[in-house]
Amino acid sequence: MNTLDNQTLLKYTKELRTWIEEAYEQYQKGKAEEEYPVYDFYKDIQPAIDKFDKQMEEWLTTAISFVHQVKPRYLHQDQLDAVKENGKEVVLQSYFGKQHATRVKNLVESVIYTLNLLIEEIKKRS
Repeated sequence: MNTLDNQTLLKYTKELRTWIEEAYEQYQKGKAEEEYPVYDFYKDIQPAIDKFDKQMEEWLTTAISFVHQVKPRYLHQDQLDAVKENGKEVVLQSYFGKQHATRVKNLVESVIYTLNLLIEEIKKRS
């Protein structure tokens, strides 16, 4: 994998981390209000999830390729797959707020931890 690919993966990973952080902020704001805001499924939620899925697929393919090539000690494909699943759950919960706050917080921390590990591994090789 050349430097350009690593730099692109680094950029995507940082963007993904920001996206998860912003989704968590939206979740927390919604939980803090008397009633959770009502979002239109087709106007708000579906486009956000579609965009997330598309960007996640591109990121995941590149991230898995990177991990298979460099074989970092503390980062594996299962963790990247979990980022996809847990990240999508966080984005969904940012609109619905049905999960307990502790569960969402744990999902966010898990995703951010793995993304930070990947960022560090990419930086080591750039």
